[in-house]
Amino acid sequence: MDINKAIRQAVDTGKVILGRNKSLKAVKLGQAKLVIVASNCQPEVLENIKRYGGLGNIPIHIFEKDSTELGVACGKLFLVSVLAVLEPGHSNILSLGGTR
Repeated sequence: MDINKAIRQAVDTGKVILGRNKSLKAVKLGQAKLVIVASNCQPEVLENIKRYGGLGNIPIHIFEKDSTELGVACGKLFLVSVLAVLEPGHSNILSLGGTR
């Protein structure tokens, strides 16, 4: 699977939240179906996402590249350290799985 293509399709056709605070809120509320975290995300942010994601059994995928590349994969001209997928749209992004 081309993860960049899957992310872009999810952003374009599904419902995706960008940003660590809003994504963490979606995880806490159990709305997220998958969370993707950039490789250079702050450790305390990643720990919070893992903690609450584990409680809600929400898969966490670590994107192999940094927040600049994650932003590009989303089609945005800004850094994206965390994104939460609420609805995948026409993408197959939920097949990424990740850690729980």
